[in-house]
Amino acid sequence: MENAEVEELMEHVRSAVKIFRLLVTNGEINKREQAFLYSEYLETEVQEVLSVLTEEFECKLVNFDDTVYLVPNIDSQVIGLQPGDIRRYFGSNATNRDVYLAYYIMMYIFFEFYSGKNKDPKRMDFLQVSHLIDHLDERFERLRKMSKDEVEHLEEMYSVNLASCIEIWMNLLVDHESRRKTKTKIIETVVKILEDNKLAYMVENQIRTTKKLDILMRQYYLSSERAKLINEAFERGEI
Repeated sequence: MENAEVEELMEHVRSAVKIFRLLVTNGEINKREQAFLYSEYLETEVQEVLSVLTEEFECKLVNFDDTVYLVPNIDSQVIGLQPGDIRRYFGSNATNRDVYLAYYIMMYIFFEFYSGKNKDPKRMDFLQVSHLIDHLDERFERLRKMSKDEVEHLEEMYSVNLASCIEIWMNLLVDHESRRKTKTKIIETVVKILEDNKLAYMVENQIRTTKKLDILMRQYYLSSERAKLINEAFERGEI
């Protein structure tokens, strides 16, 4: 390989690394704010390097409406929300049980927003926190009435730790000034996690989704087999 070819290859590698580093940090790049990097992203040689990086880091890149999003694979252990990241939001005394409940609430929020049967799966503009609490109460109350064997069967089928979620949720007050852990505060913490990842936010006790989450759900996550499995389970009332 000639020196000029080597230098050209290294330029493509450097461009790909710059793009990937920014995507890991910010979650996205767009044509308006990062015009030069976005134009480099469109180059075939740069995308070839990026394809190696995304495979190694267990993620995908989704380009939609002049914006490139970094999307962790559903079961990614490298990039994305890891249990330790979530645990920190719940304080020094948090355990994996808090993490399991947070994951469950996130999945249910996504189900509430994106379970529509029409061409556009998004079925609401906002979700009232009080309504979310009511719906979670109904689901956990129904699950609590199941036998231990039934719950364990569902846990194995859907890879969701239901028993600990049921126990924690059903022993919480809806809200209380002197309690650090209530149903309302847990939901607020979960939404804070989503907000820090530019996926959702809270306005006057209403949960709203971001453009980023809308695009990722429509263009990527809803087509994954695990997302379909979980959504169908929620729809049937199994979990």
